Amino acid sequence: MNDEEVAKRLDLCLMEVVESFKLFDSKDERIKKLNIVRSLEHIGEQWVRELANDQRLTHRLNDKAGLCRLLVQGSTALGISSRSGDIDAVLLVPNFVDRDDFFTSFPSWLRKSRDISELAAVPDTFVPLIRIKVSGIQVDLVISRLATSYIPQQLDFEQTPGDLYRNMDAISVRSLSGLHLAHELNKMMFGHAHFLPLLRVIRTWVRARAIGSYVYGFPASIAWTIMVVYICRRLGDNSQISTFCVCRRSSVCRNSEPAAERNSGEESLASRSHALFCLVYTFFAQFASWPWPHPVQIASIKFASDLNIFSWDPQRNAQDGRDLMPILTPVFPNKNAAFTVRQATRKIVTDELIRARDIVSDVLRGSGTWEKLFERYDLRDDHRHFLLLTLQTTSKEELVVVGGLIDSRLRDLAQALEDEQYIRSARIAPIQESPEANQSNASCKQLRRQWLIGMDIESAPRLPDGTRSRRNVDITGCLSTFYQILRERDAFTDFGEKLTHVYLNRSQAMQLIL
Repeated sequence: MNDEEVAKRLDLCLMEVVESFKLFDSKDERIKKLNIVRSLEHIGEQWVRELANDQRLTHRLNDKAGLCRLLVQGSTALGISSRSGDIDAVLLVPNFVDRDDFFTSFPSWLRKSRDISELAAVPDTFVPLIRIKVSGIQVDLVISRLATSYIPQQLDFEQTPGDLYRNMDAISVRSLSGLHLAHELNKMMFGHAHFLPLLRVIRTWVRARAIGSYVYGFPASIAWTIMVVYICRRLGDNSQISTFCVCRRSSVCRNSEPAAERNSGEESLASRSHALFCLVYTFFAQFASWPWPHPVQIASIKFASDLNIFSWDPQRNAQDGRDLMPILTPVFPNKNAAFTVRQATRKIVTDELIRARDIVSDVLRGSGTWEKLFERYDLRDDHRHFLLLTLQTTSKEELVVVGGLIDSRLRDLAQALEDEQYIRSARIAPIQESPEANQSNASCKQLRRQWLIGMDIESAPRLPDGTRSRRNVDITGCLSTFYQILRERDAFTDFGEKLTHVYLNRSQAMQLIL
């Protein structure tokens, strides 16, 4: 086989492994999600029309402008939504709609739909949202209140930030910037043949290695996407042949003389286009040696001081300067999509990137397999000490709201544990409920959610006889601080009663389903 045939074979084998995980939506599933968005938009139109009637503002409505628009963001907007993934959507409303209406009257309209089985309003978060389940699919709805009395048919994201976001509140800006971000990434990668395949590879790897949850201290999904865009722009369009490029290596394409010793008239694969496996290797090699905290950046940082909304700027904001792994979004307000990363989780990510780089190197030498790259990580293999947290509630709404709060603050507990003298790292994993547990909980009218935290505790020094003494680590202070953080954010929930904790050893932890 020639170079091109071998490259195609490597790429085909890689994508066959990725597709075997069945992580991403089929065409039918994408259509189902699109229909859900359309049905929710129709409910939104009815709701906005009622508000306009109540305020006697029907004269502002016309056929050329919509009452509202529901647009998807995130993975769905990029065309790479996962089968177990949520729909992240932004409801654009005119300026006569108040944010409070979104959390008071709009849920009443949503509950009229037979397809909506669960609904929880979460107004007190960084980006307030309504979380619903429609036909079995979770939808996170946020609202963006435009400065106009109508919704334009097309949003002009080519405007300056000052024009695009003028007279909008900060929460609406954050919601609308999510749409802007998806638009910008799609524009950057338009026509790039390897963008979505590379993104599928990286998403599958991130999921398998359990390093994709930003609430637990890892880069957010959008951060990994930005890293993929960085590699595609640097290498994929052939404008720059990176030192990490492996397309020309004889060990990759054929076992023969090095590329430099071939006939000078022979056209190399790399001179025509980069193979997908080359981008995969470059991704891992580039970021395994990335000089953190130097930021990953795919566009210039934009500022609009007149809006009193600020982009990532270490000179202005000391907290930005303390970020350990800055991966910057390309639209205003530019933010670090990996702001939750801690010292311990950055080391985990770096170690995983090094592992992946070495595995891909073995594959390209013919001594490794793609399957090994995607081996599922289990924190019980790396830890001997565990903390099990259990939340019990009596309603699904409470489980969603209180469980979401706990989920979002567990990294505070992990950081507190890591600040202890002998705990090197604390890694969080959600626990899947078994069918037996669900049936048992239903019989006693209790709903349950659990988390497992693996603690890497430094061993005690050896004694003269060669044995080790028992290392005693007191984490009661860490737990007390964590419970206090929860109470400060929700004074109405008795966390002391509803959230319990217990120590587990490895054999006990192995009984759980992760």
